[in-house]
Amino acid sequence: MSSLCICGYTSAKPATVRRHQKVCKQHLVNEALRSSVSDITQQERQQERQQERHIAALEARLEEKDRQIAQQAEEIKLLIKRPRTVNNTTNNRYVVEQHINVFGKESIEHISPEQIQALLADPANAVPQFIKLKHRRSPGGVNQNLRIPNQKRAIYQVVVSGEDEDKEWENKAKGEVLEQLYDDNSGHLEAEADEETRVGSRFLDHQEKVKASVDGEDGGRRYKEQLDKIHSVVTNM
Repeated sequence: MSSLCICGYTSAKPATVRRHQKVCKQHLVNEALRSSVSDITQQERQQERQQERHIAALEARLEEKDRQIAQQAEEIKLLIKRPRTVNNTTNNRYVVEQHINVFGKESIEHISPEQIQALLADPANAVPQFIKLKHRRSPGGVNQNLRIPNQKRAIYQVVVSGEDEDKEWENKAKGEVLEQLYDDNSGHLEAEADEETRVGSRFLDHQEKVKASVDGEDGGRRYKEQLDKIHSVVTNM
């Protein structure tokens, strides 16, 4: 049986045809095209696998979010009929001292630019430690407007403006408070970070990775780590 090249060349000896194919332009072009198509197919398969992993990570994050929402909803149902203030054994009402700042409107005059730069040098812990410095070290305790009344429940308490301009404690879902703490404080540090410096650039790079994690990259691991660290700081305030 004779062997045949794509160009029409034929020979009874396969080895002869193979030698011919080494210099045959039609054969070489055809092989190059087949290789190119194979490379494209492999790239498409890799992209499909990446997309599948990304979708799986998003679905896992959504499931976890749904679970948290369901848990928070149950906690809120239990608390919905309770007063917004906390009972005190002396006067049956926990009145917030009026010099305490409302949650989300803390002062940061006690934090120096040098302290902020020192925080930026440790990107993974900068936001949690900034929160600790802001709330725990505030002069006169003016920023002590956040607490966890019960470690076994996914509820935080924050200081809010009540009726007649009095301030009082209000129950909020743990996840909601943690996300607000991260958003507000990471935004402040980003504004303080100079991308032209090594410290600022490293911090901003880390923040980009966390933001990508919020969108589902790495299955939300970096973002969850940040929230867990913030929760640990609040627990020990």
